[in-house]
Amino acid sequence: MSLLLFIKQLRLPVVKSLLGAGLLVAMLLFGGSATYTLWHIQAHNAQLEQRTYEVPWSLMQLQLEMSRFLDAVRLRHANALSEEDFMLRYDILWSRTPMLLRDQLKSPLKEQPDLCLLIEQIEARVQELEPTVLSLTPHSPAYLTILAELSPYLEPLSRRVTAVMHDNVRFYAQFDEAYRELGQRLQTQIIGLFITLGLLLLLLFRELRRYWLLQQKSGVTGLPNRLALQRYLQPLIEQAQPFSITILALKDFSAHHHRLGFEVMDGLVCAFAARLQHSLLPYEFMAQLDQETLLVVGKGVVELQEARAQLSRFRHALAEKAEVDGYDFYMEPLIGVLLYPADASNIVELLARAELALETCQQQQLPYVFFDSSLLNELSRRQQLAKDLPQAIATDSLRLRLVPVVAWPSRRCQGLHVEVSWHHPGLGQISAAELARVIEEYQRGESVLLWSLAAVCRQLPSWLAAEQTLFISLRVPVSIFRSELANKLRAVLQQFGIAPKQLMLEVNEKITLGNALEVVTAMHAFQQKGMGVVLTEFGEEGSAITQLTQLPLTLLKSEAILSSDSQGNLVPSRSMYTLFTLAKSLHYLLWCTGLDSEAELNALAQIETTCLVQGDAISEPLAVSQVVTWLNSLKSLP
Repeated sequence: MSLLLFIKQLRLPVVKSLLGAGLLVAMLLFGGSATYTLWHIQAHNAQLEQRTYEVPWSLMQLQLEMSRFLDAVRLRHANALSEEDFMLRYDILWSRTPMLLRDQLKSPLKEQPDLCLLIEQIEARVQELEPTVLSLTPHSPAYLTILAELSPYLEPLSRRVTAVMHDNVRFYAQFDEAYRELGQRLQTQIIGLFITLGLLLLLLFRELRRYWLLQQKSGVTGLPNRLALQRYLQPLIEQAQPFSITILALKDFSAHHHRLGFEVMDGLVCAFAARLQHSLLPYEFMAQLDQETLLVVGKGVVELQEARAQLSRFRHALAEKAEVDGYDFYMEPLIGVLLYPADASNIVELLARAELALETCQQQQLPYVFFDSSLLNELSRRQQLAKDLPQAIATDSLRLRLVPVVAWPSRRCQGLHVEVSWHHPGLGQISAAELARVIEEYQRGESVLLWSLAAVCRQLPSWLAAEQTLFISLRVPVSIFRSELANKLRAVLQQFGIAPKQLMLEVNEKITLGNALEVVTAMHAFQQKGMGVVLTEFGEEGSAITQLTQLPLTLLKSEAILSSDSQGNLVPSRSMYTLFTLAKSLHYLLWCTGLDSEAELNALAQIETTCLVQGDAISEPLAVSQVVTWLNSLKSLP
């Protein structure tokens, strides 16, 4: 019982591995044994082939011809045989001994010297009797001489022939027994080989089937994966059965994943899937597309009202707090909805458009998004912009807009934030925000950044003549923020003779959620080249203070957050005070954006600290040709 209990406690993969290894070893043993047996059979065959068959046959022929010749001698004496037939008998006897004594048969005879001597004596006697044989006539007494010379050899020759035949019989009997034993052994080994091979193939087939089933399930939640989803959708599409696709993802999943690790987030995804699965109706099927995305297929759902009821049910199921490894989560879903056949006609379009709806929901921070053809138009628009962007860079068709950044409360200009816009020949004016999204999505950030820097550097000497402490600030997409970029930017600055300290690089706080070592290494690379790094959206991504203290930053940038007091006057919010306190504790200057009125500037003044400000209250974005005039006008202000 204890052995059975121990076997039951073994993990199934270990048992299967041991069983497979055992079967493989058994198959190799049976195969090796069968090969060894076949080698023995081959050795027996070679030994059988090497045995000479001509010696026994020639001895029997010699014995037969001697008997015939002696009978011929008696018949010749009685005149019952003609001389010609008699001589033919003699010639035949004459030819038998040289056949046995030739080189081919002499080697086997050397093993039996007495037999070899007997044959040589018979040959000598036959040759010596040739004159007597030739002169033999009927009724001649010479026949007695011939009989007397050859008859004594007949009996020993018969004994030798009998002994050789008995030896052959024993040899073949032994070989038959050996062949029978080897055959039985080979049969057993081959049967064992095929049995173990069959069992091993059966085990492999079961493992392949298990692996095939695992390929259709998520390793985290156990739900059907994308492959199983496609197999499920294909019959529905072939039968033209309408259905809805609802794709769901957790909001802020990436931020939580970088902060808490994959184990906690896997537990959260399992809780997310379990909540949704418990709320499913019989006609609904759920699958997991990737680490954070779930998809629900609702057969027969064709009306928007039904789809909205489904969304309400899902949101209600996710409303309660979930506790995972001691962390409390409120699962706020991002949802995209698509209907078949109204919105797509095949599996590829279904999944792609559902993911597009989910992406739109995430970008626009909406509760849910129903797929609409306008989303495709927007996607087509972005693709066209991304396709035409390299040509726009090559022809200098992009436009620069400079946003002044001033010190507060001195109102002295400290820098210019660079924005890039584009007047597309077919799509019209492309705002800086839209262009930034296209650049980020289609990996055009580096080419646009280098073009922007080169375009600004051409004008920067004239701007520095008006304000010597001026810096230029360029936004760097997180995807290209690497150490290698520092050398490329430094090369552009050297080309125009601009000091690296005049350049500030803005990077989103989301970068702190990535690989910390890579981020710190990249920032140090920019710092060593003399460039500054500005962390934008400060406070929005919830970076750890200890992590921020390790980053070689120059400035912290955040949107000014104001609120109204009981009298309706603008005042800094509590979060704004917190940001200033954090910036002061980190020994960084805070850069506030979004200040569009004088009232907002006055509200910011209540904090009574030095900072940088940007917004329409300072100046609207300037064209390249307007910068010098604006800088000079700023100096003339009291």
